[in-house]
Amino acid sequence: MPARKLSIITTTIALTLTTLSINTYADGLADLQTALNRLNGSTPISAQLESSYTAHRGKKKKQKTTTGFVQIGLTDSEQGLQVLYSNQTLLNSELEANEKEQDEEFDTPTLNAIDGIEATELRNMLSAAPNLLRSLNKAKWLNEEVIEFQDKEARKLNFELPLEAIIDNKEVRDYVDKFSSEYSITIDEQGIPLQSQLTFQGKGTAFIFFSLSASQTNTSTYQVIGDRLVNMRRDFTSKQKSTWGISDSSGFKALTISAPENMTYSANKSDDNIKNAKETNFAKGG
Repeated sequence: MPARKLSIITTTIALTLTTLSINTYADGLADLQTALNRLNGSTPISAQLESSYTAHRGKKKKQKTTTGFVQIGLTDSEQGLQVLYSNQTLLNSELEANEKEQDEEFDTPTLNAIDGIEATELRNMLSAAPNLLRSLNKAKWLNEEVIEFQDKEARKLNFELPLEAIIDNKEVRDYVDKFSSEYSITIDEQGIPLQSQLTFQGKGTAFIFFSLSASQTNTSTYQVIGDRLVNMRRDFTSKQKSTWGISDSSGFKALTISAPENMTYSANKSDDNIKNAKETNFAKGG
């Protein structure tokens, strides 16, 4: 075979393979949007949510540690979103409130965790597709790459998110001087989200005397349950430095899917938190 003809054939094969590779992976964003629209279901779902976090706040030599832990039942159906607190959880919150009345430094894990639970966030976890679609509407597309995720090939879609996608209060945004973000969604071959991650940093000032710098990373993992995309777990780490001191916190919210009749609640960890908090305060002479 003449060398020139062999070269043409080789080039043609190479271009064909390149085109196939591009076609396979270049439409990740379209695949993601199609999957999200398909998984915007409303089949009834029940789950147990576990919420936990630890935060350290204050000046370096006078930092205070607060914790949060609670387990609650969730059901999303035609009747709407229902949140169920067990009797033990309600009892724990009463015990903590009484201790707090006697000692304002007393840690109240159950009350702290309950304060951090919002209906919109719960709904976004049980039905994650609409929230992801809204984030895409504000996101700036960067690129797509092929990665290995949990020992399988996946596609990672990279974006930037503007400040208004993170802070919806315009008055607060006016105090932000610098802001940057990195946002990615990892999808499978069908465009179904496996994981999303958002990292952002910002600096701002208010009036003359107050300054703040903050950074945070949020990581979410997803699973298809029926016709829903469910955000099974959200992890976060956050750091802040301001005129008033330093704050470091980390935590998670995790779902366990279950049938309504099999819903169970474990308050043992909350009980242990109360006991440990008491022992810590008593050891300090509180």
